[in-house]
Formats: sequence, structure tokens, C-alpha cells
Amino acid sequence: MAGTETLSLAELFPAGMSGKRIHFIGAGGPGISSAIWLARQHGALVSGCDISASAGFRALQSDGIAMALGHDATHSADADLVVYTPFITHRNPDLPELVVARERGIPTRKWQELLGYLMSGYMGVSVAGVHGKGSTTALLGSLAVAGGLDPTVEVGAISLEWGTNSRHGHSAYFLNEADEWDYNFLNYHPRVVVLTAVEYDHPEFYPSYEVIRDAFVSFIRGMDMSEHGDNGAIPPTLILNADSPGCLDVLRLLGDWPGVVRTFGLDTPNVDARGEEVFVGGETSFTLCLCGEHLGRVTLSTPGRHNVYNAVAAACAADALGVSHDVLVPALTHWPGLRRRFEIVEDGDVTFVDDYAHHPHAVALTLETARERFPGRRVIAVFQPTLYTRLHRFLTPFSEAFDLADEVIIVEIQPSRESDTGLIHGSALSEKIAQRLAFADRPGAARYGGNYDETAALLRELRRPGDVVVVMGSGPVNAVIAGTRNVTAGG
Repeated sequence: MAGTETLSLAELFPAGMSGKRIHFIGAGGPGISSAIWLARQHGALVSGCDISASAGFRALQSDGIAMALGHDATHSADADLVVYTPFITHRNPDLPELVVARERGIPTRKWQELLGYLMSGYMGVSVAGVHGKGSTTALLGSLAVAGGLDPTVEVGAISLEWGTNSRHGHSAYFLNEADEWDYNFLNYHPRVVVLTAVEYDHPEFYPSYEVIRDAFVSFIRGMDMSEHGDNGAIPPTLILNADSPGCLDVLRLLGDWPGVVRTFGLDTPNVDARGEEVFVGGETSFTLCLCGEHLGRVTLSTPGRHNVYNAVAAACAADALGVSHDVLVPALTHWPGLRRRFEIVEDGDVTFVDDYAHHPHAVALTLETARERFPGRRVIAVFQPTLYTRLHRFLTPFSEAFDLADEVIIVEIQPSRESDTGLIHGSALSEKIAQRLAFADRPGAARYGGNYDETAALLRELRRPGDVVVVMGSGPVNAVIAGTRNVTAGG
């Protein structure tokens, strides 16, 4: 087994994964857990471990997958392959499972590489972009199912339609969410790419906008450009947001890229798919126009203008895959959404909104959507920044994102894969928000909440009938919702 790290998974397992033992480290994560289910569907004997019994961990356990809490060398001692989430190894590259794998010559790979291997041989469709890729992937999967394509789908969040973050289909189509962090998406070589938005993000990894933009260019250049003998084969196709300057920048750099380019948008004329007469208020609705044809009025269960973009992107991609126009409007209207994407939790006379927003742009959009969805009600924003470097780099943009909130509570930073070196404290954001003109006549309206329990206690004091409490962050910050509801009426 010497030299296994230089071999591709296709070289290591040319006959497939059936009967192979694969151990997954950090198995409860939202992306890697979908790879576990899909590997098992391909006949692999799977097991996993993680440091906490998260919702993803428990879901795998309840599905009969052997799961262990904590790390131990015995977990991977008899494995044929050890798969890990890169978040974990960036923080601790010498976990016991990895050490024993190196000692015994057992290959170790990121879960994204495994997913790319599992996608080989399929008609791959990847959704990429700094915003909206999860919702767009799940939406496209739903449209493809409605159109009879029976796709396999991987998404980094729980689909409320399927109750899980993956769907095992029986056709040639494989749809996935392609994450840009750590160049993860370079493991995928899809036939079709949907590009939702390109802007600067992940400052702890990408030093500038130009570098992350160029990563998207490399991803697209790595698409499957092979000749397909079947006359019905889909040509290499890029579907991009014509309203996104970053997407247009990527297209410019692609130059004479030989594939098909299709566009979508809300503002740009002459696009292939367009959302027209957009209404965002008590409901979110729009008229879907595809290839110049007005298909009808769509009313979304997921509110906000950004979700109109996701829906139009999914419709444009579904059309490229050959889904009948007749199914698009009803399927978009009935799609229930993803967990933690403006997920509404009613608690008696108070409404909680649970959202994954963790970028300044996404935070501002979520609060704007809350204002439009719940006019006239007091909006309390609860936000947990992720990563010290991200907050430090984006401190000013983050502070500007909260102007539409009446009250703001900042939860202490979620370290994720970083260690606290004293670079910044969560209170720096609440202090910066308090200096904004929007808060000048409201002293004390922006405050630091501390940890989850302390924030929940503060919310119990603040909440009053009619409030809308918008809880945002990529970590388990929604724990404050349960912490507040448990001691209030209606829990």
C-alpha cells in the first residue's frame, strides 16, 4: 500500500467501492454525512466518528450506520479507506485515525474527493457560488425529480422535502453542491455547472477576490468536455447569474471556452431565464420567463429576492437538462425549502427565524427579507460570527449588515477550525454596530450576548409579543432558540 496517497481513488478502487470498508472522520458534518449515505448506496461498508452527537451524527446512527463518539486509532485500523472533512485536519492533522492509517498505508482522502469519485460515470451537474448553492441544488433536484429524471442529489443541508441531505436516484444524473473552500470543488468534473454568485469570501483561505475568482475559473475549466456519442447527450454547459458582476468576471476570463453558456437573472434583459414582476412582502412571488416564454406565476414558500434568484437558476438548469416546462411552476411553488434557510419556528406570540447566513451580504439579505415578510414587527437579530479571521477581515461589512434590525445580539465567535489567538472578540462587532448611524438614537440596542446559554437568557428578558427573532450563523447558534423556548409559553 506504499505510495497510496499519490494514487487517485479510481486507481485504488478500479472495481468500485462495493465491499470496501470506509471510515469517516467528522462524520456528522452536513456535507460528509451525505457522502456516507451515497458510499453505502454504492455497496461500501461504512462507519464514522465525531466529537459530538450532532443532528447529522444521530441521523446516521438511526439509519443503522456504526458511529462512535471521540477519536480512537481502532476506528480505522481495518479500513480500506479513511475519509475526513478538511475542517478537522486543518486544526488537527494528527488525529489517531489518521496516524494509524499513515502507519499502515491505508489511503486517506477528503470526502469531496470521494464524492467526485462516486460521481464519475454520471452526468454530473454541480451548483457553485458564494451564495445560494445549497438551495439551488436542492431546488434543481426537486425539479429533476418532478421531470422524471430520478437524479442522485448531494446537498450540504437537510432538504425538508426528503428529510435528509442526499437522494439516491437510479438514473445517469448526479447533482451536487460544489463548495469553493479549500478548492474542494476541483474534485468534481461535471458536465453542467450552475454559477449563482461570485464575490470575496473565505478570507482565512483566499487572500483576495482575484484568487477566489480564479478558483471558480479553474473549476469551470475542469468540467467534463469529452465527446459523447449519444445524440441526446447534454453538451458542456455553464449557467450563470448575469446580475452578478463576479459571475460576469469569471465568464470574461474564460475567454473562448468552448461550452454552451446560458444566463439567468432578474434585472438583466435578454437572459435565458428571468424572474419578472417580482413581489416580496407577505409572500414572495414572480413570473417565470424561460427562453422568451412566460410560464406562469410562482409563489415561493422560501421568502426573499435571493430565493427568487435560486428558483430562476434552478429552472434554467432544469430546462438545460430537458425537464418539461409544464412541471416547473408547480414544482417551484410546492418546494418546501432547506432546514436553516429562513426556517420559521413559531413560539406562541413570537416568531423565530432560523437561518444559515454567515456572510455580510447574506446577513443583510436575511434581515431585509424579515422586514418584508413581517412588516411592522420588531426585529431582533441574533448573530454568531464564524472564524476569528473572517470577523477580523469583514468587521466593517458585518457591522453595516444590521441596519434594518431593531435590536442586535452578537454571540461569541464560533472558532470552527481556528484557535483563539486574541485576534478579535465577538464584542468588537456589537461595538462597531452601535457606532452606526442607524443605532445612534438607540443606545444599548446592539449588545454582546456571550455564549448560547447567556444569549438565550438575554432573549428571554428582551422578547415581547409580536417580536421576530432572526437567528443567524453557520454554527449551531440555533441552540438559543431552544434555550429561549424551553422556559416560555408555547414551547
